[in-house]
Amino acid sequence: MRNAIRHTAEGTAVEISLQKRISGTCLRVRDYGPGVPEAMLSEMFLPFRRVSNEKSDGAGLGLAMAERAVSLHRGTIGARNAPEGGLIVEIALPAV
Repeated sequence: MRNAIRHTAEGTAVEISLQKRISGTCLRVRDYGPGVPEAMLSEMFLPFRRVSNEKSDGAGLGLAMAERAVSLHRGTIGARNAPEGGLIVEIALPAV
């Protein structure tokens, strides 16, 4: 969520939703920023991978740690660019 807040366009909101599904739960975070280059979508959850822009000041570990935590809970995390601009990150966790 911190990344979404940092990268969303000024005057826009970060949207957060939680959906209960038969198979588990899905958390969705959507911002209205510039999105991520398509080539980086598959790499952004790897350690030390960062999208270079003026708002990037981290080490590239936050999303890697999120991926590891989600994976340890047998879930998945993924990202895609929204058609209208911005980024959508979804975390799916299985039912227990």
